[in-house]
Amino acid sequence: MQALPAGSMLSVRLSADELLPKLPDGVVIAAENAPGLCVASGPTELVAKLEAELTAANVAARKLVTSHAFHSSMMDPVIEPLAQKIAAVKLSPPKIKIMSTVTAQWLTDADATSTRYWAEHLRLPVRFAPFQGGSRT
Repeated sequence: MQALPAGSMLSVRLSADELLPKLPDGVVIAAENAPGLCVASGPTELVAKLEAELTAANVAARKLVTSHAFHSSMMDPVIEPLAQKIAAVKLSPPKIKIMSTVTAQWLTDADATSTRYWAEHLRLPVRFAPFQGGSRT
């Protein structure tokens, strides 16, 4: 991972639906943390441009202290090496229910024991917002 180019992440006080049309090409929604709070991720210069545009529009946005643009295409080069490392670990179904931050559903035994699921986790968006106010039983 250290060999990857640096990237940036930006916390934004907008819903995913509001933020999506404002994203420049190359920047994605990395996380939906709450119904009105997302994180954008991508190349530093594009994230800085997004931050400036949002600030000018009076949208609260704050750069996160990260080394890389996690949950973005900038993580693609490490998926396969990570999958190889995970494949060497015996994965087991959880003994208690776990919410998947990838699917926003209960983690299935198939996903819990899938090398692909865990390797792609660092690339796919984190989805906490769908858990808000919904049933967790």
